[in-house]
Amino acid sequence: MDSCLLPCAGAPAGFAAACLDRALDTLAARPRAALALSTRLPFCAARCLFCERDIRVAQPAEAIDDYVDGLVDEVDALARRLGGARELLQWHLGGGSANELGEAQLVRLVQAVQRHWRLPDTAELSLDCDPRRIGWLQLRTMRGLGFRRIRFGVFDLDPLVQRAIGRCHAPALIDDACAQARADGFDCIELELMVGLPQQTERRWEATLGRLVALAPDRVTLDHYRHRPGEVPAQCAIEVTSLPDAALRRRLAAQAADRLREAGYRWIGADRFVLADDALAIASAQGRLRHNLIDYTATAPTALLGVGVGAASDLDGDLFWNEGSLPRWREALRARRLPVAFAQPASGREAQRRRVREQLLCALEVPAAAMRAGLEGAYARLARYEEQGLVCVLADRILVTDAGRHALALLCGAIDGTPGRLPGPVQDPPARAGSQRSSLA
Repeated sequence: MDSCLLPCAGAPAGFAAACLDRALDTLAARPRAALALSTRLPFCAARCLFCERDIRVAQPAEAIDDYVDGLVDEVDALARRLGGARELLQWHLGGGSANELGEAQLVRLVQAVQRHWRLPDTAELSLDCDPRRIGWLQLRTMRGLGFRRIRFGVFDLDPLVQRAIGRCHAPALIDDACAQARADGFDCIELELMVGLPQQTERRWEATLGRLVALAPDRVTLDHYRHRPGEVPAQCAIEVTSLPDAALRRRLAAQAADRLREAGYRWIGADRFVLADDALAIASAQGRLRHNLIDYTATAPTALLGVGVGAASDLDGDLFWNEGSLPRWREALRARRLPVAFAQPASGREAQRRRVREQLLCALEVPAAAMRAGLEGAYARLARYEEQGLVCVLADRILVTDAGRHALALLCGAIDGTPGRLPGPVQDPPARAGSQRSSLA
């Protein structure tokens, strides 16, 4: 594959390409600036009925191999544009299952990154994996390549719920995956749960929480299911009457938070539960916790490069989205162009909003002083949620309550006056007439 790409030259998304050129020029002028990297892998073995991500299932090895070729081309092009010898402080592989890549493909991808950028021992390298498909050789390869944090999707351990979402696995399988990851030296094992799935009840959920606590993961993520069959066709197979109502969903979320805190986990931001000695818990206590397009992180602020179909980048506050269509993404790379499709340059007001949203997500409060100079209306919208018990309005700030933590997406939306959705890797680019919406996962 020819990796000597000409970034943005002749790109069909002319406005986005021009904005990306300027942002890359600015970053290239700071050759010592560190980077973060998010690599989107849109592959899974099978589609779970609840999943709203844009993924490809059961892909042949040659299709995945061609995708890895594209990732290598994109990394090479960005490195040629920005220069090498930079440190990479954070790297995440996800969006689907990283273990859909074979060992040789993973090695090739990591070697492509290491050709250009240094990965210090303290770099935060993480992957999303399907515990039903992970093997000892893959785990050993991943750890040998430097990945230290692994997240397994569990969602629910009750057999009735699993059948309703098309994702069946025994608790023993999760136990085996965790035990093997620990044996191979992973520093952090994270398990992902989901509230609001069909057939969930307080009794069944309590059993799942008990089994999960017994597994003793280092971190737990608590996601919330969104039923949108009009936009996510796979969800049409879920019986609406089997879904918990809003009141039950709130009780299930509170039940999980209470059970995990009783087990010694610290509640971080909206949906993360970590042990007391975890880097996120320490950063939160010291006021250093951040939230970027990858996740909550304790790393220093850096430019974040997104590679892969539909991947998002954040360069000094300017947001960019790659082509969301796999054929168009691959076509752009073959045509020696970076596959940017959409850009959202950071205005002063938008930068201010993003700082406020990050304060909500990380510090669970917004000082009144941060909402001046044009955001007074947003402050008033946020304060109105006191009637629902989601915030507490003080003389100089607004504090998020425990109930509000489960609704942080809604509160973040109040900052913009838009429907709530947490900022992060599942955030679609804003709609714009004539634009091609790319799907992030």
